[in-house]
Amino acid sequence: MTEEPKTPSQATIAREVSRNKNKAEDYLKDPEKSKKLLDQAIKKANSKEENKGPLADVWNSLKALVRMFQAYIHKEYTVVPWGSIVLVVVAILYFVSPIDLIFDWLPLAGFVDDAAVIGFVIKAIQNDLNAFLKWENLNKSINEVLDQESSI
Repeated sequence: MTEEPKTPSQATIAREVSRNKNKAEDYLKDPEKSKKLLDQAIKKANSKEENKGPLADVWNSLKALVRMFQAYIHKEYTVVPWGSIVLVVVAILYFVSPIDLIFDWLPLAGFVDDAAVIGFVIKAIQNDLNAFLKWENLNKSINEVLDQESSI
């Protein structure tokens, strides 16, 4: 019988997030590092897309965080508070890194801690993420209307 992977405690997750905030700020202050991190995150997320399984909600949340980070570094959406975008980068760094609380090469177990960190960040920035998603949907709607008008 295989043992279910243990989710790290909230205290452990909070320590990991806090420990990585300075690193996240370094990325945000360096556009090239930010773009490389974004590319890594997109590449890794795309490679795991077909294996979402029981973590589908986490993958959807992660994709929203990646889109928010992308819009931020491309200066399309910059109204997100500094503390929130730092947490977004912490989650992305954690996801991209193969070395974290549980090594990612362990089947499923390696992503339990990633899911826990992503969930922690989502909870912490829920209002800011909701505002981003509203902005994103509004932009999508406006672009669809403009595309329709230009084809007339």
